Amino acid sequence: MTIVRYISEAFFPNETGESSDLYWEVFVQLIGLRDTGDNANLATKIVGVLTIFIGLVLFSSLVAFITQEFESRLQLLRRGKSLVVEENHTLILGFSDRIVDIINELVVANESVADAVVVILSHQDKEEMDDFLRDNLSDLKTTRVVTRNGIITNLNDLDKVGVKVAKSAIILNDSKASDAEEVKALADARVVKAILAVVAANEETSLPPIVVELHSQQYRRLAENIAPGIVTTLNEADILARILVQTSRSLGLATVYLNLVGFEGHEFYFYRPEKNWQGITFGELPFRFSNGIPMAVRHADGTLTIKPSKNYQLVENDEVVILAEDDSTIKFHSQPVVQPKNLGYGGDRKILERKPEKYLVIGWNSKTPIILEEYAKYLVANSQVNLAVQDLTSDMQAEFEKISKKYSDIKMDILKVDLNSVEQLVALKPYEYNSISILALSGQNAEEIDAKTLTILLELRQVFRDYTRETGDKITTELIAEIVDSEDTDLVIKAGVKDFLLTNQFVSKILAQVSQEPDVMSIYHDLFSMDGSELYIKPVSLYFPEEQFGKLSFADCVKAAQERDELCIGVRIGASARDKEKNFGIYLAPNLDKQLNLNFNDALITLAEDET
Repeated sequence: MTIVRYISEAFFPNETGESSDLYWEVFVQLIGLRDTGDNANLATKIVGVLTIFIGLVLFSSLVAFITQEFESRLQLLRRGKSLVVEENHTLILGFSDRIVDIINELVVANESVADAVVVILSHQDKEEMDDFLRDNLSDLKTTRVVTRNGIITNLNDLDKVGVKVAKSAIILNDSKASDAEEVKALADARVVKAILAVVAANEETSLPPIVVELHSQQYRRLAENIAPGIVTTLNEADILARILVQTSRSLGLATVYLNLVGFEGHEFYFYRPEKNWQGITFGELPFRFSNGIPMAVRHADGTLTIKPSKNYQLVENDEVVILAEDDSTIKFHSQPVVQPKNLGYGGDRKILERKPEKYLVIGWNSKTPIILEEYAKYLVANSQVNLAVQDLTSDMQAEFEKISKKYSDIKMDILKVDLNSVEQLVALKPYEYNSISILALSGQNAEEIDAKTLTILLELRQVFRDYTRETGDKITTELIAEIVDSEDTDLVIKAGVKDFLLTNQFVSKILAQVSQEPDVMSIYHDLFSMDGSELYIKPVSLYFPEEQFGKLSFADCVKAAQERDELCIGVRIGASARDKEKNFGIYLAPNLDKQLNLNFNDALITLAEDET
C-alpha cells in the first residue's frame, strides 16, 4: 500500500507536498487510526480508503485467529487433555465413590504443605468430575485438585499427568463389593494393567509408592510381584469383615478403627530418639511420653511386633510405633513424666466369663463367608450364628455348608427370608440375638444400597417396639449396620443403630494414608489379623474396684492394663456413646495426667490377646 501511495503521489501529487514519511502514514491508516485528511486530493483519498479497508480485513482476521486459538486452548482444558505441570503430587487413577473421602483425607494430610496438589486421571468427562467434586468437597485448604480425562493404562496419558514426578499413586477399583465375581475379576485385571502401565511409564526406575484395592487374592499376589516393596494392595472384604465381627461383639470398635486409620484425629508414627533409648522396657515406655501411646516396635530387620512383652528391652536400632495426634507433640523423656498409682486389682486378675452367644447376619456379599468364619473362630462351643438372605442360591448354600461343617461346635443355620416382610422378620425372633449385623446389599449406587439397609433397620426397630409393648421385656439386642455412604450416618443413628461400619470412608482413609506413608500398611496387616493382639473395649470394672472409679488418671489406666498383660490406648465414655459431636464417646491417647471420672458404663480400649 505504500508503493501504491508513492505511485499515486507521482501521478497526482498533493498540493501540501508532504510525502517524506508515507510508510508511517500508510501504516497508521492500515490500523484505522488516521484518515487522509480533508486537504488530500481524490487519488490520495481513494488509496486511503482502500488502505483502511484492507487494514480492517487483516486485523479482523488476526483477531479471529487469536480468538479461535484461545477457544481451542480453553476447549482442551475443558476436555482435560492438557499437560499437568505440577510435581511431587498425589496421583489418583480412576474415579469412584471413594474419591471424595480419599481427597478429604489428603486435604488433612497436606495442611502443613503450602501448595499441595492432587491429580486425578479418569475416562470420565473432566467437567463432570469437576462438577461432582465441587458439589461434594467443601474446604480444600492448601490442596488443589486437578482433573484430567484419559485412559489410565495409556502411557501418553500417564505422562501428561506427571506420573514420573508424582509423590505417590492410588489406583481405584471401579467395581463394588456387591458386584458379581466376574465383574470384580475384570475390574481387578484392569487395576493390574494400570500398575503395569505406571511401571512402564516410569521405565521401572524411581517408581512412586503405588496403593491399589483388589478383590481377588490371585490378583493381589500378581500386583505385589510386579514391583515388590512398591505396590501395596488392600482387600476390603477381609479387613471390613473382621472389623464388623469384632464390632458386633464389642460395641464402639468401628469408631475406634475409624479414628485409627487416616490422618484426621490420631495416627501412627514411627519414632526413635537420638539417645537414652537402650535398656528401657516396653512397660516403662508409655510413661516416658506425655503425649502419645507406644503400640509396637519395628526391629532393625523390618519386622513389626504389636504390643511386645512389657519386659522387652529396647535396643539401639528399634523404632517405636506411637499413636499420637500429631508428630510435633511426640517427645521422649529420659525420666518418667508421670508416676501411675497402683489402683487396679494387681495380681487378683478379674476375668470375664465367656458364655454361648447367638448372632444373626442379614444379607450376602463378599464379606459374608469371612464373617461366618470369624464368628466361628471367636465364639465358644454351642454358640449360634444364623444367616438370613433374600435369595438363597446353590452357591450360597454350598459355601455355607462348607463353613458349617468346618466348625461343627458352632450351630449354624441359613434362612431364606423376604427382608421386606415384617411378618417374616418377626418369625426370626430378632430380639433373642446378642446382636444383628446388617450387610450392604446389592444396588446401582451407594444411595440405593444404604436405602435398603435403612429400610431393614427401621423394620427391625418396629419389631422391637412391638415386642416390648406386648411383653414389657427390655430389648438387649444390638444392631450393627454396614453403611456405604458416610453422609448417611445421622440417618442410621436415628434408626436405632448402636454401631456402624462406614465401608467407603474406612477403605478410603487407608488408601489415602498408605499412599503418603506406605510403612503404615504393615501396622494394619498385624492389627487386623487373627494372630497376636487385637483391639477390645472392656468394662472398667475389669481393671478397678468401684471405689477407685472417680480417682483415676489415664496413666493409672495404662498401668492397670499392663497388670493384665494388655495395652490401654484410650477410653470409651458410655454416656456419649450415641453423640456424634463427642466422637461417640471414644477418646484415644489422652494425656497421661488427664483425670477421668469413670463409672460402670465406661470402658478401656485395649490391645489384648483375648477378650477375657
